[in-house]
Amino acid sequence: MTNQEVQADLAKVASEYNHSQLQQAILENYKDSILLLRAKYASYEKIAELLNERDIKVSVATVRKFCRKYQDEADRLRAEMEADAAAEHQAPAPSPAPTKEDRPPLTSDPGKRGPRTARDTL
Repeated sequence: MTNQEVQADLAKVASEYNHSQLQQAILENYKDSILLLRAKYASYEKIAELLNERDIKVSVATVRKFCRKYQDEADRLRAEMEADAAAEHQAPAPSPAPTKEDRPPLTSDPGKRGPRTARDTL
């Protein structure tokens, strides 16, 4: 093919090309699942791979563009999941300290002083 033929062929292809929003529209059906995967730190490549395994033919670039469009929602989901995880792993509230009335006496005789502590001589 000569240079002029290649230019003519490319010009023909360019004039006939119509960009389709079809891929973005296809991903809208799976929006919740895709955003949940992103919230769980799945890469664009992994999401595209999972979709392609399920016969949803989509490129990594399309997944990236779709996820960036809904980045705020994915961030909100991630924050909710992390808050839920933190609440599950939070230690139970400590029981309140016993009051004087709840504690047993330090000595057997209520009016008697307790044992002497050891004293160091310096």
